[in-house]
Amino acid sequence: MTQAGLNKILKQHQLWLNTDGEEGKKADLRNADLRVADLRYVNLRGLDLEGADLRDADLRVADLKGANLRYSDLTNVNLEGANLRGADLRYVNLRYVNLRGVDLEGTGVYFFKGPGHHGIYNSKDDKLYIGCQVHSLDYWLENYVYIGKKHRYTDEQIETYGNWIKSLKELK
Repeated sequence: MTQAGLNKILKQHQLWLNTDGEEGKKADLRNADLRVADLRYVNLRGLDLEGADLRDADLRVADLKGANLRYSDLTNVNLEGANLRGADLRYVNLRYVNLRGVDLEGTGVYFFKGPGHHGIYNSKDDKLYIGCQVHSLDYWLENYVYIGKKHRYTDEQIETYGNWIKSLKELK
């Protein structure tokens, strides 16, 4: 999809939002190819983006409150400052995503800035991303020391990540 075509759809969606559905049209971007899309500061509230390919998109300060992002690919997406409150993030690829300053309330996603890499845990599909590694929480609990040593983390870094992983288990 071209940026111009996307902007046309989003203009109609914004009108739909502003008029409580009286005018415009609610956007349906399920399975859309939105790679490298510029969606900075855009109101995407309640949008259906299930299965969308958003790799390398810029969603800084976008409003995605209540959006359906199930099965979407958010690899390398910049979400800094975005509102994802109540968004459905089940089975979303969160590899290399920037979640700095993101409102994740009600999503089941937890973000941790660690010494060297950040960690992202999606409790709804039990995926924990640390660096380039993605495993279930139980796998991490059993193997974080081995993984840390294999990747030349210091004992202090391994302990920090281990404490965060253990705290996630307590939340579960």
